[in-house]
Amino acid sequence: MFCKRGLDRINFPTIQMEEQTHKIKFWGVRGSFPSPRKDTIVFGGHTSCVEIRTAKNELIVLDMGTGFLDLGSSLMNEPNSPKDAHIIVSHFHWDHLFGFLGFAPFFDPDRAFHIYGKDDKMTPEEIINYIQNPTFWPVSMDMLNAKIDMHTFPNDELIISDDIKIKFTLHGHPNGANSYRIEIGGSVIVYSTDCEHPTTHLNHHVIENAQDADILIHDAQYTDEELPAHKGWGHSSWQQAVEVAKTANVKQLILYHHDPARNDDEMYKLETDAQGEFPNTLAARQGMEIHIPASY
Repeated sequence: MFCKRGLDRINFPTIQMEEQTHKIKFWGVRGSFPSPRKDTIVFGGHTSCVEIRTAKNELIVLDMGTGFLDLGSSLMNEPNSPKDAHIIVSHFHWDHLFGFLGFAPFFDPDRAFHIYGKDDKMTPEEIINYIQNPTFWPVSMDMLNAKIDMHTFPNDELIISDDIKIKFTLHGHPNGANSYRIEIGGSVIVYSTDCEHPTTHLNHHVIENAQDADILIHDAQYTDEELPAHKGWGHSSWQQAVEVAKTANVKQLILYHHDPARNDDEMYKLETDAQGEFPNTLAARQGMEIHIPASY
């Protein structure tokens, strides 16, 4: 496993570049609101979006926050970018959705996208149509040239191919959100953002979903000291993320969904404190890539 960006702060075992790897790239790491400021330039200001590119060049995208816009530009400029993708939405709050409105590949007739989310009062299709109401936005679905299909996430698991399956569990968040377990052959990546644990214990469904994961991307918007003032807001502390990683026997923890008010110096301190409790911890940075060996 190796990481591009921040190598001076994290030591990963070296792998040979000729080995096949899956790539995880963080296009947006902030929670709630974008925070593009001088004092957030290291960790970044875009909201939630993570790209998973398999060793077979299959594309899975987690959430469509403002980081989704930069991913779109990158795909349009990449000569051999995948022409179809599966987009998994943790929930439909604005900070996980706003990038949909300006994603350049949606205008490309040679591309196809499957968007999955949970059903909650409105279907994913109804939600997307709602935000494209001309009162809010001048671009309607019929102006997008790509093939875009929207799906309610199945009750058990989503099978994308012979090698890729995705399981989910509901967790605490206003109006609900999902944790996703992405299994690619023998590799496991878990995405648990916008996750509020019960006051007295950790959510055992989240722990079970993360069991033995190679990578756990977990909400860490607050500290334990900050949590009481934000009860019911739907987020975790970095200490809770660490305890999930320890209990679930996770190999690598990525702290995610950073508080938009937290600056780079504060993020460095948070990361260092977390590494003191669980050494294989890294606070996600916008543009950061992690590669894990492919195991088919």
